[in-house]
Amino acid sequence: MPEHDGADFRTWDDYFIPGTSVLRNKFTTPGQPYGETDPAVLRVLEETAAAFRLAELRAHPIEGRFDYEHMKRIHRHIFQDVYEWAGQERIGPAGRFMTKDGHAYYGAGPALTAAAHAEYTKLARKNLLRGLSQVVFVEELAESWGELNVIHSFREGNTRSQFVFFFQLAEQAGYRIDTAQFMVGAPLREEFVQARFHSQDTGRNDLLATVLHKAISPSQGTA
Repeated sequence: MPEHDGADFRTWDDYFIPGTSVLRNKFTTPGQPYGETDPAVLRVLEETAAAFRLAELRAHPIEGRFDYEHMKRIHRHIFQDVYEWAGQERIGPAGRFMTKDGHAYYGAGPALTAAAHAEYTKLARKNLLRGLSQVVFVEELAESWGELNVIHSFREGNTRSQFVFFFQLAEQAGYRIDTAQFMVGAPLREEFVQARFHSQDTGRNDLLATVLHKAISPSQGTA
């Protein structure tokens, strides 16, 4: 079987290894031409590969204009070793909205693309949140983060890409997000997850702002 080009992913089913619910991936062998078929093994392989790429980004951040292309480049870097479609907007499920575990996200298609561009344009018009007091910065950050999470541009890996993007955004605005507080098992992780669900369910990002405020401080030299 020829290697699957990311551009060939045209329907929701194209993401999956035929006959399974496991995502096609780059961990191919002669006996597994679509990639690793064991979901538990794939999870470990993905997390290991992504952790390596995330470490690279901490040392050498991707420069950009904090627009949609910037976010796509971040996602592409993190998941380049795992998925052919790394850095590409998801192509399913189609429709105005979709739900996952009872929470709403944009459906794939023109509405998602337009909503994403609109949110990044808002960031640019707000001067990338520079020059704001900490309280206002956190409120604006939560608004942007909550909306981009509902848009959910990628098939997988949205949260990891968002953390890289918003960490860089905060830095250039004079603030620091303590991302360690949001690692799996860390104190704020579950609060963060529930706050984002609240944003999805209500359209309000106040709880997300409350959680983010606990992990944001002025960068050294800007206090």
